[in-house]
Amino acid sequence: MPVAYTRASIPVTKCRLDPRNPRIQYVLGQQNHSIGDQEIDDIIWRKDSVKALKQSIMLNGGIREHIIVQESDDGFYDVREGNCRTVAARRLLKEYPKDTRFSCIPAMIFTTTLTEENLAVMLADMHVAGKISWEAYEQAKYVHDLHTRYGKPYEWLSTHLRMSKSKIKQYLGSYEATEEYLKKFPGESIRKFSRFHEALKKKVLRDKLQDPDFKETFYNWLKDDKLTKDGVRALPKILENPDAVHALNTYDFDAAYVIVVQNNPALKSSLFASIKAATENLKGASLEEMQTIKTDQKKVNMLQDIFQAVQDLASTSHIALNN
Repeated sequence: MPVAYTRASIPVTKCRLDPRNPRIQYVLGQQNHSIGDQEIDDIIWRKDSVKALKQSIMLNGGIREHIIVQESDDGFYDVREGNCRTVAARRLLKEYPKDTRFSCIPAMIFTTTLTEENLAVMLADMHVAGKISWEAYEQAKYVHDLHTRYGKPYEWLSTHLRMSKSKIKQYLGSYEATEEYLKKFPGESIRKFSRFHEALKKKVLRDKLQDPDFKETFYNWLKDDKLTKDGVRALPKILENPDAVHALNTYDFDAAYVIVVQNNPALKSSLFASIKAATENLKGASLEEMQTIKTDQKKVNMLQDIFQAVQDLASTSHIALNN
């Protein structure tokens, strides 16, 4: 059911940042609801994107897009969406205290009757299903809240958020895995979410993470910063090679990947990646394809070209190929 609100320009000085916002939690690096307004402001302002936003607002002569606020009993407005814009506006007001373009900010104003479920559905409409997409962690948190806190079933989520059920499951699993990891290592950052999200895209890693021993090892790799997002993407190849796993445990991902590449040059070379793909395709040629070659001169020419190219490469590299 739609929730009533009013539109108005409100004083920037009456806006209070919301530490519950997942974007703020992501910037902070951990979920911390007790942090003060000025500290949140300082942390958000460190982001280059917020500094760029300030310049854009100045060039546009003020903020055009409405933020979402909720009236508080103490006369302030809690910024439920638009915290970065609020911080940028504060900086402009500090630089130009007499410029009326920066003293107020357009807002959709909700009363204290706005529930967390109302807000979650609204923000999911805007930033999960809508055009202004949040980052993966922020989207995952809202999908998780809608499903676990507010009981929205997969069918509702899939239809309302225009998202496949498989992606919904990835988000839910990634968010829950990140939460479990943060409970085990409280000082770690929620930015590790991207590693879990990448891992759960791959069946081999989803299956292996069911094993408590492997999960413990995986957690330690993340804690020791041995795996980036790209590292997780390459992890299945590392796990196929015991020497590479040993290098990952002893040193880091780079050391492990050197061993993987030594055993599979196609991973680092577009040339050998093409050779590998061509070889696999040739070996997998169907009988029907083979039978059409001798009656199609263009296909014969292509085979002659690849045969000649392999011979030329071998000759230039001073190697002898077995017949």
